[in-house]
Amino acid sequence: MTPSLTRVRLYLIGRLAAIPPRHPIKRLARFLRLGRVVPGLSNKYYSELSWQNRWAPLFRNNVDKVLDYWREYRFFDDITRLLSLTETSRILDVGCGISTVLHFLPGERHGIDPLAEEYKRIYRYPDGIHVTQGFGEAIPFPDSYFDAVFCSNVLDHTSDPPKVVEEMYRVMRPGGHLVLTVEIFPSARERDLSHPHAFTKAEVRELLNGRFVSLFEKESPWIMLMHYVDGSMKREGDQLIVVARKS
Repeated sequence: MTPSLTRVRLYLIGRLAAIPPRHPIKRLARFLRLGRVVPGLSNKYYSELSWQNRWAPLFRNNVDKVLDYWREYRFFDDITRLLSLTETSRILDVGCGISTVLHFLPGERHGIDPLAEEYKRIYRYPDGIHVTQGFGEAIPFPDSYFDAVFCSNVLDHTSDPPKVVEEMYRVMRPGGHLVLTVEIFPSARERDLSHPHAFTKAEVRELLNGRFVSLFEKESPWIMLMHYVDGSMKREGDQLIVVARKS
C-alpha cells in the first residue's frame, strides 16, 4: 500500500471509529460491513493511530501551545510545584502518545504506549525521552521504580482500568505521586470504540481509594488538544485532574 493510500485509510478509520455506536452513520457502516472494506475499523488502536498521524505535524510545530494548554486546563504549574521534580526524578507517562507531558519535565523520563513503535515512525521524540511499547495493564518496569506517574486522558481507552491503576501503584515508590487526568460524565453512558469506558467523578475516586491519598483534585473544561492548538476550540465536556500520593 502506498504512503498516500495508507494516510487515507488511517483518516477513514479515525473518522469512522470516533462516531458513537448508535449514531446513524455508524449503524450504516455496520450494515454495509465497512469493516471489511476498511480493515482496522473495528480496532481501537487503528483509530488512535489515525488521530496521532494527523496530530504529529501539528504538534511538532506547536509544542509551546501544548504547554500553554497544560497550564490553562490541566494546572501544570500547580502540579509541578507540588511534585518538586528534579533532574534525578524518575517519571513515567502511561499511554504517552506523541505529545507526552514528558516534553516539559526534568529527570529520567519514560513513556509507554501500545503504539510506541508506530509513533516513532511518524515522530522523533527529543533526546532524554525514552518511549517503549507497553500496556498500562502490564507496565514493563520493576516495583517502586518511579517518583511520579502521569496518566493523561488514557484510562477510559484501556481494557482494564482497575488493573492499570494497580500497575501504576506497583511501579511507584512509597510516597510517589500519581497525576491522573480523566474525562468525566454525570452518569454512565455508551461511548465510541476508542473509549470503552466512561467515568463519573465518584468512580474515579473509587478507583484510587485504598491505594492513594488525594492531594489535589480540580475540574476543568474538556477541550480537545488538537482543537486548542489549531484555534477551533470547542468545549466537549469536563475533565478531572487528580494528584494523589501513594499510601
